[in-house]
Amino acid sequence: MGDNRMRLRRPIRGALAAALALLAAAACACRHSAQAPVRPKPAFVPFNFQIAVGADHYNIEGFIAHPGDPGRMPALLVLTAGEGNARRCIEQSTGLVALGMLEACISIPGYGKSSGPSRFVGPQAVEAAHRAVDLLAARPDVAPDRIAVWGLSDGAVAAGLLMDSDPRLHAVILQSGFYDTLKMWPEAPLREKVTILRQVWPSHRVLAERSVIAHLPPKLACNVLILHGEHDKEMPVQQAKRLAHELQRRGAKVETRFFDDGHDLGGKVDGPLKEFLRQNLIAAAPRTPGPP
Repeated sequence: MGDNRMRLRRPIRGALAAALALLAAAACACRHSAQAPVRPKPAFVPFNFQIAVGADHYNIEGFIAHPGDPGRMPALLVLTAGEGNARRCIEQSTGLVALGMLEACISIPGYGKSSGPSRFVGPQAVEAAHRAVDLLAARPDVAPDRIAVWGLSDGAVAAGLLMDSDPRLHAVILQSGFYDTLKMWPEAPLREKVTILRQVWPSHRVLAERSVIAHLPPKLACNVLILHGEHDKEMPVQQAKRLAHELQRRGAKVETRFFDDGHDLGGKVDGPLKEFLRQNLIAAAPRTPGPP
């Protein structure tokens, strides 16, 4: 009888020991979780403003996401176009804001809820980007000597033209854009030519006005990341390679990432983009910007 009791107690003791071990592990996991608080998703606020180009007035849609950290911090301005818009951009800002910087997204004229028409990335797109930089540089939570701009598709053209004319930019990211418009027109596929013709008559003057390469200054002291798909049928990859060459000739620090993909690069750019921003904006030493 005594032997039978001992045989029954052994499995009970084993079960109790296992249960206690599970409870201890759960308590330990809770303690570790409490020690590593999760950064809350950044809230975003409107960043709407107006611009005037000649007699035309435009309302620009924008939003700002802030990590909530005190003091002045780097800022990234994102210029969206095509199927993207400022709201969609800012709703995906968590990963970049978590790096420790403020992010602002605007829809260039003719896209999102910004008034238009687009007119093939005309002067109004560059003015909208320039005004956004003015507003960011004047904020008390932004370090005015550490502002970067990231342009996507037509937004990349506006970002490139802003880079040509605004020496305040510390870093520039250009994704899936066209940069030598005079050479792009004969190289463009028929569908892209039709899209341009619906917006503006592509005269030599109009094309030259929108050429990033044609307006590059003799010297350029910013850091540039070019992202492009090798099989982009909307914006030939040769446009990106030509711009990289011209930027290097002018002393800019240029990095390129060419993907085995088409026009829409999606999340493939996340890794190179974050690493570029860490090195060239967040951890970079402040510099004194030139005159606006």
